[in-house]
Amino acid sequence: MTERISGWWRWAVVAVCIYMAILVSNRYIPVNPQMIWVRAGEYALWAALTLGAIARFFPALTPYGWRPVTIFLGAILSGLEIFIGAGPGTKVRVDEWMTALIGIAGVAILARVLPAAITRLWFGQEVVRRGPVARPPR
Repeated sequence: MTERISGWWRWAVVAVCIYMAILVSNRYIPVNPQMIWVRAGEYALWAALTLGAIARFFPALTPYGWRPVTIFLGAILSGLEIFIGAGPGTKVRVDEWMTALIGIAGVAILARVLPAAITRLWFGQEVVRRGPVARPPR
């Protein structure tokens, strides 16, 4: 198994801070139907940071594992944030949750189509490991 890339915890701490900010802000600011797309932006930012943290924490999973883990984790956390506690009716909550999932899925899709130079930086593959280098066989 490939070892973790140093600095993964920085990405994870910022992702946790963003999630806490989402929790606090959405508890105290009432939901405005005209501003529901803000939720997609909030969770898109969270997903971008979480995807970077997961890529650095589990480099052996590869992008084919990082993206589904991010979507699954985002679906659970956004569902908990939206459906637990006092708030509007169920129909509005489902709309909010679907909007949050659109933001998370948008980041997962973006990670798939961005140029390799950007994704290497985002996923932490720009890190050069020091160690014995085996010469290729001739």
